[in-house]
Amino acid sequence: MKQLNVQCFCICACFAFMLVIHPAFAIRYEFDNEKEIADWELGPQATAKVKDGMLELTVAGGQNSGIYFGEDNWTDYRMEVKARKIVGPYFHLFARVQEPAVDFYFMEISYNSHTTSLFMFSGGAANEITGGPRPKRPDSKDDKGGDSYTMVFETEGETLRTYIDGKLMVENQGKTYDKGRPGLGGRDSTVHYEYVEINGEGIPPTAVEPADKLATLWGELKSPY
Repeated sequence: MKQLNVQCFCICACFAFMLVIHPAFAIRYEFDNEKEIADWELGPQATAKVKDGMLELTVAGGQNSGIYFGEDNWTDYRMEVKARKIVGPYFHLFARVQEPAVDFYFMEISYNSHTTSLFMFSGGAANEITGGPRPKRPDSKDDKGGDSYTMVFETEGETLRTYIDGKLMVENQGKTYDKGRPGLGGRDSTVHYEYVEINGEGIPPTAVEPADKLATLWGELKSPY
């Protein structure tokens, strides 16, 4: 019993520490099972499945499409993903999505131009808002097959920022959309996502996935077997 109490205290202390250090942290998806994406919306020509601890997303038919989650009223947020391109020339992160494949912002990594860029789509028509020469796509440090990057798409008021492997790539203004859902995507590609983290004002902390894992761990500690 004493050992159980010590274990319980350590777990609770660690969890409380996480909440203090990351008060704005709201959601992390690690793709342990299909239930994590049960209420996500697939866009046109997109298919997704959870496989081997990753989200496998395929987009076909020349669509700038993907999979979308969250709420329409989310405004300012920071989305970080660990993504590995398996097949195809592009992969994307979406922000402030109004309608999939029609109205949204997205950051893109291109293997055709070997650059990264920022776009606004309205009515399905593309408008590049990179705001200058497209930055060169960084060389991937991945050694497991495909190309892997840590990508961040950040919205703050009218300011949009993109990062790849911790380096600021694009910062520009976007005055068209002030709220909307985030999403993951590509075009004629298959991408594996290892995790997705998103935080920001107005994103409910009750949506934190690790809380379920803490409850599961506590249940295992209470069990004598």
